[in-house]
Amino acid sequence: MNTELSTMNSAETRKLSISQMAQIHDISRQTLIYYDKINLFKPEITDRKTGYRYYSTLQIPLLREICFLRSIGMPLENIRKHNESHASTSTIRLLEQQKNKICQEIESLQAQLLKIERRVQIYQSAADYGDSGLEPSIQYFPERRVLYSAWDENDRTRRGLHRSLMKIWNTAEKYDILPSKHYGAFIFKEELEKGTPLNRAGECCLFRHDIPDLPGLRILREGFYVCFSRYCMPYDLASLPELVRWISDHNYEITGDIYDECLLDSSFYENDCEPDFCRLQIPVREKSPAPTPELTAVLRY
Repeated sequence: MNTELSTMNSAETRKLSISQMAQIHDISRQTLIYYDKINLFKPEITDRKTGYRYYSTLQIPLLREICFLRSIGMPLENIRKHNESHASTSTIRLLEQQKNKICQEIESLQAQLLKIERRVQIYQSAADYGDSGLEPSIQYFPERRVLYSAWDENDRTRRGLHRSLMKIWNTAEKYDILPSKHYGAFIFKEELEKGTPLNRAGECCLFRHDIPDLPGLRILREGFYVCFSRYCMPYDLASLPELVRWISDHNYEITGDIYDECLLDSSFYENDCEPDFCRLQIPVREKSPAPTPELTAVLRY
């Protein structure tokens, strides 16, 4: 409500110019002009002679509250509604809502930070990779479902791999299913045992766990996997025999099909001719210990 200057003579209700009010609250004149324009915070005093408008010192607490709410990210529309009621219960409710919103944003930012850290680790692993740079490790994975498309044995090239992946995505689109960002190569256990791991091998892409039984569906069983990162194309399996020997030497046996996840493809590298950075994942279990002669006799008895 505008008040005549003549009625504002006490020091308690001293008038303040827009520049003075802005300086007190460490905000810009433009901010106060905008608040006035949107009817959020308007000068209360009008000089009868000059027509100039001033703020009252009694308005300082309200602007201080507005500045506080803005500092915690409160939208201007919410502040306007808050000013209309300005009850303690509504203030608490407003602050609780903003607290919950900030907590959700923090959770989202933490998830983004974790993704960045993981990607940095992948880049560092790829950059540091050498002939003896990485060692196999054993990791646990839940059940995963993939759609698989065999490679054209006459076109095991980057373009051939891409075409196989496109077939998978087209199948998923036909059933209105979104693929994940995780993809790689799929190698059959029985072909590995025959010594022909590239036979029937192909591209695959991970999908959500509840994907229906579509053509090309394969299941990577829950359990422990021997993982080995390598710097090559998925169809280059030169390191696979050595890894199979490592598995046997460490008293494990292969229990299922193999997934070779593409961690970084060539689009991330400076040289387009560079291979991908992949991670072989081979499901394993510990070998059963051979029974002792005494135990064998007991079992036969």
